[in-house]
Amino acid sequence: MRFGKIVIGILLAGLGVLLLAQTLGYLPAGVWPWLVKFWPYLLLAFGFALLANALKNVVIGVIAVALVIVCVAFGAFWISLYTKTTKTEHMTSIDLDRPPVRAVTVQARTVAGSLTVSVDPAARHAIVLNAHGVAGEEFAAHRWSASAGSGLLVWPARFRITEPGLVGGTFRVRAPPRTAIRLGVASYFASTTADLRGLRPEQCDVRAVGSSVRILIGPDRPSKIHVHGSLSNIEIRLPASCPARIECTSPLVLRSLPDDFAERSTASAHGKEWAADGPGKPVSIVIEGPLMRVRVVREPVKAL
Repeated sequence: MRFGKIVIGILLAGLGVLLLAQTLGYLPAGVWPWLVKFWPYLLLAFGFALLANALKNVVIGVIAVALVIVCVAFGAFWISLYTKTTKTEHMTSIDLDRPPVRAVTVQARTVAGSLTVSVDPAARHAIVLNAHGVAGEEFAAHRWSASAGSGLLVWPARFRITEPGLVGGTFRVRAPPRTAIRLGVASYFASTTADLRGLRPEQCDVRAVGSSVRILIGPDRPSKIHVHGSLSNIEIRLPASCPARIECTSPLVLRSLPDDFAERSTASAHGKEWAADGPGKPVSIVIEGPLMRVRVVREPVKAL
């Protein structure tokens, strides 16, 4: 028997069924975690199938087919187990008055889902966290510590790229207006929006792998925006007259810049730099990593 073809056929058919079911809305938001976490078993099954073909050994071929069937069965079990829990929305708030906090460092992560950081005009003295599409309350938990007027938020507290309960989740962080914030984001195959307008951003660090990232800057601008990773689409929106300096450390970066940016010499042997003048201290934007697409947009001037 050609067990290799049988295994490939089962894998393709199972993947097609999952994709079709997700497109039709029959699957929960985090349908792919078991594929991410248990892909070595599928690789092992495929290896057994090839070995069975080479050695003409029926026993090895049966083991390969059995492994695929077990993986598919486990996937069905996982979906049925987490369908109900992923529909629940989890919300919590962090009081910035007890103890008093003047500046917040946010470290947020997402895998194959979405993350939004923005201002909440209705919030006065609290940061509001919303999580949707995660498999249980433990996956929406956060870590918070505060001392000497500074706070550190790590969310979600339980994080691994292969963690089943986090894949496909939607996370939203909302802070009071004029909050001083230092942002650190890790985005893996996800959509991330950092709308810093209305906040007082001091620094923005984003690690993006296979992701779409939007960073929106208002009158209060950070001293530095650092984006590193690969295979990602980055959009940065700046105020109309905001001075900026952009440095790309890899030649494998596609750029789309406003007309007021001009290329300038840099001390780096491989990197390139573009700058635009304006009032105030310029924003330093560093793009580090190959196969990135960077688009910088000027916000239009509002009519009086």
